[in-house]
Amino acid sequence: MDSAASRILEILNQPPMMRCPELGLLIDRASLRELQDIYPVLVNSIFGVNTGGGTGWGFRLMTRDTHPHDFDVLYNFFIPIGGPMFRLCYRLLSDSLKYELPVGMLPPKMQQMLESGRYSAFYSDIINIDPFRRQIVSLSLNAFDYFLFHFALHGTVPLQRLYPGAVPLGNEKAKTLYLILTAEYLCTFLPSHPDSVVLPQMVSGTIKVSSPAAIPVMQPTKSPKYLNLSAIHHHAPVTASASASLQRSPNSSSTIESSRTHCWRSESVLYIFVDCWLRIDVDDARELPSNEFIRCVRILVKQLHAFGNSAELDDSPMALLRQSAQPLMNVRMYGFLKSLISRWPLDSSFSDVLELWLSYIQPWRYTFNRDLSANFEMPINQRHENFIAENLIVYTQIFVQLIPRFERIDLSTLRNVMMLFRLLKVFSQGNLIDLLNQNEVIMSSNNNVALNNSTFNASGGHANLSGASNRSVHNNSTGGLNRSSGGAEWKSFNSSGRPGTPGNRSTGEPTDDSYVFLFGEHFTMLIEELLRKIYVSMLVAKENLRQMQQEKQNRYQGILKYVHMVIGYFDHDPVYSAMLQDRQKIPEILEVALQSLARMFQIPLTEEFFQGEAMQVDVTTFPEPSLNFTSHTNAADSTLSSQHSTTLSPQTMRQRQRQLRYTGDPALLPIQSTEFTFLVRFLHQCSAKLNFMFSAEMSELYHRPDLCGKLSRQILAPPMVTQTFDKSLGYCTLKRDQLGPRICLRGLASYKSAFVIVASFLAGYLMFNAPSYGFMLLVMVTFLYLFVRALVCDSQQQQGLPRQQREDSRAAMNVTY
Repeated sequence: MDSAASRILEILNQPPMMRCPELGLLIDRASLRELQDIYPVLVNSIFGVNTGGGTGWGFRLMTRDTHPHDFDVLYNFFIPIGGPMFRLCYRLLSDSLKYELPVGMLPPKMQQMLESGRYSAFYSDIINIDPFRRQIVSLSLNAFDYFLFHFALHGTVPLQRLYPGAVPLGNEKAKTLYLILTAEYLCTFLPSHPDSVVLPQMVSGTIKVSSPAAIPVMQPTKSPKYLNLSAIHHHAPVTASASASLQRSPNSSSTIESSRTHCWRSESVLYIFVDCWLRIDVDDARELPSNEFIRCVRILVKQLHAFGNSAELDDSPMALLRQSAQPLMNVRMYGFLKSLISRWPLDSSFSDVLELWLSYIQPWRYTFNRDLSANFEMPINQRHENFIAENLIVYTQIFVQLIPRFERIDLSTLRNVMMLFRLLKVFSQGNLIDLLNQNEVIMSSNNNVALNNSTFNASGGHANLSGASNRSVHNNSTGGLNRSSGGAEWKSFNSSGRPGTPGNRSTGEPTDDSYVFLFGEHFTMLIEELLRKIYVSMLVAKENLRQMQQEKQNRYQGILKYVHMVIGYFDHDPVYSAMLQDRQKIPEILEVALQSLARMFQIPLTEEFFQGEAMQVDVTTFPEPSLNFTSHTNAADSTLSSQHSTTLSPQTMRQRQRQLRYTGDPALLPIQSTEFTFLVRFLHQCSAKLNFMFSAEMSELYHRPDLCGKLSRQILAPPMVTQTFDKSLGYCTLKRDQLGPRICLRGLASYKSAFVIVASFLAGYLMFNAPSYGFMLLVMVTFLYLFVRALVCDSQQQQGLPRQQREDSRAAMNVTY
């Protein structure tokens, strides 16, 4: 035992390329007793638990691009089928040994759920209660559940807490190892195909024992806040899954026992990921989760939809678990999404949150037999119509919450415009908007509230447009959020009823006493305001595109116009072309969004609608994002200090962007539209080679006080300190490098330099009948210019150099990043 313990410590200190093969050999050769002792040490090392704030094995940052070899080695070690880590878990299942997970490691809302006693049969088998304090102190888990709990909890830790000295790349669509393993685990243990089995099959089937009492049919323990459901129940037909559930009810106890015996791994994955991820707190007192975590939750949502959509076609013991997957998810999604949206900043990183919500409200897209190559839209069948009715609040109230957000974001950038387009495209498909309208009509009739009242209050009476309704419309982050445990109102997750209301059975916890009708008069006024903003943004985008095209035409006048026409066939600027393509897409997408939104709410787009003072478009109020990275430091400091306490708006962001300074190597700036692409790259390689070979000689010449030193200071680039962001580790760190005197030939790659050289050859041919004479004359004139400049300007440059260096260093410290 001592040898195995010492051996595991030695292995864990090795790099992943050597660590994982050694661990695989140790897992296969060690005895069961030795594996029981080293297993907690291994898990703690993997996830950085009890290691003094360690980051574990770097799942959250490692990608195939940044660490290709380590990524493949770790992926093969942790894959669920055949991986050494799961071989270890399955070997330890043969023994009844349990591993303790302290309750304090769980999310606070999950702790509240366990302390309240309103938990499912899954937790009744694993809770460990202190008999003296009568409190749950830990969860007694087998090796499989112990690893998965740590894996799920590891994803909830904010990246800033793991790497406090770095700026996380929240907006990067990086496929980290954690994201890839999440998809592997969910697809393996929650298969979408009804005939799939969880591999490997030869795993102990008595790990999970059935509870003494069968899981009761899900019924709410209190009446919904909002409305009467009797009419919706009367109109809702009994679905096939509901009738099948009723037919199986006499043997429900034996069915549940068989299901838990054969599908305990799928049950563990279902409850662990849903409860650990959807019960995290996203209130104002905590850090926002990372974009990577949001993408992981989206994978969970999509897989749970696919897993549950196969329930009617599955005759295996897993059918009952498939039926409970979506209701278990629905309990937590509304509060989770509403809290995320209310706190997320107004930038393009919100696209991950938006896509998460859009994936949740489209369960018909995730079926195992769906034809991905079909160009037509799949109709919404009866089963998914029931899902829409049961989760109406997630469709309508989140949409209501998003509209003010789109009124505040900058619609002159392509990523923001694409978010608006994605939202309207989803709600324009099929008959979705008609189904939402029908359910709101039924809801209003059940509560004797007219749609033109816009809102109604749960406490009785019609709510006015101030107070609670304004909290819903104007996206207040504390708008009456219910802080109680989400699953407390439900006894189980097997209901086949069809409520279609904000206080529905699926969500279980409406977060406000007021409901804003999606098709009410007040919200229609908000839609009209958004339509006007889209119209203004479309006009501004067209004007920006016209100015950009006009600037391109005016850039080359006279003979330069014809030179550029010839050069344009051989030289292409990809940065400028991509920017021009983006500018061309924005007006087209905004026009489609304008038509779609008006069609959804049946608002006629007439000339009178767009008239008024709000339509007096002033293009100067929408300044262009500047590509100039230099600015005056004093102006930047004063502007930043004056705007420190103000709300960050798109105009403020553009103004700060113009005040940023480029602090990297000037030779590494993006290739400009006035430069030859191939010449820039070729001359950069030549410069780098010369600087590498003669760096010491250049430095000696540059610092000489004689005439050679003066000439060198006119030819060579001066020393400088560069500041760049290093993203190779998956997060941003500010990196400073000292550059000495060096040669930079990039200036010869510009159109102007090429034109002057060609003109010198032409002048030599016309004047001396020898083109080379003209070029030699150009070299002599250039040398004389540098000689005179060295004599006149060098003394002034030497006096101003220390002061300039101090200003540059001070300005570099004031860069906002």
